[in-house]
Amino acid sequence: MMVDKRTRQLKETHDKLLHQDKMASLGKLSASVVHELNNPIAGILNLTMLIKRIIKEKPVGQKDFEEMIQFLDLMETETWRISRIVSNLLVFSRQSKIELKEVDLNQLIEKTLLLNSNLLKINGVKVRKKLARNLPELIGSEDQLQQVFMNVVSNATEGMAMSGGGVLNIETSHSTKENNIVIRFKDSGIGIPKQNIPKLFEPFFTTKKKSKGVGLGLSVAYGIVKEHGGDIYVSSKEGNGTTFKISFPLKHLAGTTDQQGGPNGQH
Repeated sequence: MMVDKRTRQLKETHDKLLHQDKMASLGKLSASVVHELNNPIAGILNLTMLIKRIIKEKPVGQKDFEEMIQFLDLMETETWRISRIVSNLLVFSRQSKIELKEVDLNQLIEKTLLLNSNLLKINGVKVRKKLARNLPELIGSEDQLQQVFMNVVSNATEGMAMSGGGVLNIETSHSTKENNIVIRFKDSGIGIPKQNIPKLFEPFFTTKKKSKGVGLGLSVAYGIVKEHGGDIYVSSKEGNGTTFKISFPLKHLAGTTDQQGGPNGQH
């Protein structure tokens, strides 16, 4: 009887600790998300107020017009930043629906680059593409595959921005022997310290300054790639840039029903 009572008490204590741990993690995530969303929202609000002041104070001249265009470009970049944060959270919490279809990965890369054109321009990043002709279409979720490319391009851009810009090389290829598609994103950024590489795809891991990032982007990318039966690898050397290699098999997803969110025991 005493043993049963003690066992029950231990279980209750364990459950309570687990609950406290979950609430602490949720609190940290909520605080990080609030900070990360507040930054671009505050930026957009300030730029909106600046544009309104320019319009109200005097007739708009050519110089004012060019300045407002610059402000609008920044507002667009910040809006896309908010969109990426929200998309990452939706995928990570498994609340986004999967619609399977034939996806042209070359076109999807072009679309991703178009959406990120201002982000790339502002950070001084040039893109060089080597996209394979007649690349077979992949059966998968176009929205979520785009999320992978958005996160990898954004990550590479931020890495190169620290050194004043650079070049992002994007290459696609098809192996008939392996029956897969391979995409490589190679940047000329500052590289990743060796000790950080194994942690890159872990949820909430980030090297950004406090309140500058939740650390879900690459974890989300990992989860989506794995759900599509693929693999994602990273190779990097400090000072010599980083390469992300993503491979997808051409036969997969026949029975996919749910999206996973990260590498830690979720696949």
